[in-house]
Amino acid sequence: MWRAAVSKQLMRRWATATILVAGAACSPPRRPVGTPLPSAADRLAVADAELRAGCLECLRSAFEHYDALRQTPGAADAATAGAVRAAALVAMRERELGMVDEGYYARARELAASGGNVPSWLPRVLEIVDALPRSRAGTGRPPMSDADLARMRVLRENSEAWLNFLRGAAQYDEAAAYTWLAFTCDAIDTRTMRPLEIFDAVAPFDGAPLIIYRESTCRTTEARTLESMIGHDPRFVEIAYWLGLANLGARPRPNVDEAERWFQRAYVWQPKWPALTLTMGGVAMTGEEFDRARTMYEETLALEPHSGDALFGDLRALTYLGAAAEAIAAADRMIAERWSVGDARYWRAYNELQLDRLDEAWDDVELAEKTSINAQIPKLAGLIAYRRSQLDVAIARFSTSYERNPLDCETRFYLGVVHAELRHWTDTADVLVGAASCLQDAEVELTQDIARIRASNLKEERKAKQIARREQQIVEGRRRIATSWFDIAVADFGMSKKDEARQYAEKVSDDEQFGERARELLARLRHDDQR
Repeated sequence: MWRAAVSKQLMRRWATATILVAGAACSPPRRPVGTPLPSAADRLAVADAELRAGCLECLRSAFEHYDALRQTPGAADAATAGAVRAAALVAMRERELGMVDEGYYARARELAASGGNVPSWLPRVLEIVDALPRSRAGTGRPPMSDADLARMRVLRENSEAWLNFLRGAAQYDEAAAYTWLAFTCDAIDTRTMRPLEIFDAVAPFDGAPLIIYRESTCRTTEARTLESMIGHDPRFVEIAYWLGLANLGARPRPNVDEAERWFQRAYVWQPKWPALTLTMGGVAMTGEEFDRARTMYEETLALEPHSGDALFGDLRALTYLGAAAEAIAAADRMIAERWSVGDARYWRAYNELQLDRLDEAWDDVELAEKTSINAQIPKLAGLIAYRRSQLDVAIARFSTSYERNPLDCETRFYLGVVHAELRHWTDTADVLVGAASCLQDAEVELTQDIARIRASNLKEERKAKQIARREQQIVEGRRRIATSWFDIAVADFGMSKKDEARQYAEKVSDDEQFGERARELLARLRHDDQR
């Protein structure tokens, strides 16, 4: 209920602001009386208007206007204070969006300490800005760096005092009002404060796009309001990023193409944007466009070399592209950064297996198993042990994986195949009958998935890639089904279950791989029947 109320309030405020702007635009033009140079007061008014306009480009423009006026007699103090406020707002916006730090916060501190007659409350706002979280959008930085811990401690120690200060300052200054919103919308200590209570504190600036924007991204994304804002002022391109995220989170199904359209608009405007390129990499991975995913992750790493999420995304993209050696190098970087070391060792082991580096793969998967409990690690360990001809070890690891995830058809298949090699006929038949049934069900699901993709509104190129991948999975699944049936036939024959052996041998009697051996088995069964 509160969300609906918030949405209505935001739309009403934005509509009011739009009407006011439109009214001013429709006023009758004055008769030209010459072209006098604008006064300092007029120039300050322009800067003030840019600051209230609120977009990142607007805030940067406001800073330039204020900065140019700092040496102008009669305007120096107001211009210096304005430049500090604008620079602080740019810094907050860049941090909230996960952009590259362009040095605006350092510039704000420098100006505030330059000896100008800035308001006494402004340095305190800067202190609060510095303690705010570095990125709402997230660029995959290690969250527990010394600097992050220091900020968290300062924020926690001063939370109550800062809240009281900002609640008052938000009544008389736009930058303080924005800082209040940034503080209360994101801080853990204020999670019980309702959005309407937060917004009431900035009521003096109702209708200012600067404030409406931040209210519209407070704890949730008010997409309708944001769409109206970017439609009214195309300079507000950072809104495209939020609208992209909103489409990714759409229910019941994400609107990936629409999300990409918004992300691309933001990317054209600002390509050096780590949070954006990281998100676009994730979208490409979901769409199984691994080349594009890798490009986006590499662009992120060029801007944020220590981004753990980008390192991990790059590692996975390289793995799916079959670039095993490069994937191993990416895993090495993750381990050196101490970012998700267990995951890094798992994926390094996976790629070492592809290169037949079995001993190294075994060492890595053993270390990975010490950091995580899941079904995938023992499954990979089973594959490595099987390739090392350690069949008893392979059975133990596949069994552990199967216990943790009985729905993984591949694990059941591998477990059955190893039992077959060891001539454990009872276990072979029991496991592979279930594996074959599981694989047949998986094929039905893949076929349904292909139909869903064909009927979707995805781009044709994306459809083709996703369908091709699933068709390949169906082919691979059918080979495993055929292998299962043949091994079941052999196992039943070994247990003298002739009728069952005949049933499964007949299933693969025409198979290109197993047909000849299946027909030989059927011939032996007929010979035994005739004896």
